[in-house]
Amino acid sequence: MPPETTLALNARNLALAHNSGYTNVVCTCPTSYGNLKECMEELKDEMTKNSVNAVLDTIGVVYKDDLRVFHAAEVLHSLRETLKKRSRGSLNGVRVATHHGCHYTKIFYDEVIGGTWEYPTLLDEVCEPFSPELIDYPERTLCCGMGFTHLIGDRIYTEATALRKLESILSGKPDVIVTMCAGCQAVLDTYQKLFENRLDHAAPVLNVAQLMALLLGADINKDACLQFSSIDVRPLLEKMAVI
Repeated sequence: MPPETTLALNARNLALAHNSGYTNVVCTCPTSYGNLKECMEELKDEMTKNSVNAVLDTIGVVYKDDLRVFHAAEVLHSLRETLKKRSRGSLNGVRVATHHGCHYTKIFYDEVIGGTWEYPTLLDEVCEPFSPELIDYPERTLCCGMGFTHLIGDRIYTEATALRKLESILSGKPDVIVTMCAGCQAVLDTYQKLFENRLDHAAPVLNVAQLMALLLGADINKDACLQFSSIDVRPLLEKMAVI
């Protein structure tokens, strides 16, 4: 999309949030998180903001730069001790490997919560109160391979990167791979099936929100939608004591 369109669209959404009385915006998608924050940076320029507000005036809204944007994983991080107190399940004895979305760690790298952009630990710290066995692996900061344009226009690149990532992450024999991005989750989940003859281990891939929901007693299919997983989730659920 042209930059002007992106700025106006996001300014419009942020203005609507502001007019509804909210000061915080929470994204479940690292790309949305990065996009919103980039637009907010651009809109700090007075000339740019005035230009965008001239467009927004046609629909009766005004962008004001008094909102903050967070990723949902950051919210879960801030509430992790409360979530632990309310949990019905446990990660005790569960081997957990995490994958942090590139658009969270590598765009606003100086604002990463938990570790650093070079060694992110946000998802690890969300899981930590539930006593998992956290697994490290060499390709911790490697992209899942999706990259949007790569997935559409260069599938060979996507497949090669995804295989390299999966070989590294599965070498630690995790019971679950925890992500914070729907795109990363889709690639790491479905590509295990694509490469099942080349991988000697498999692990279900859960968004951190799904994992926390399960620990709080959410319905496996109705709420957590685990019926769409490519990898069998039953061994994980048994270890978590949620079935």
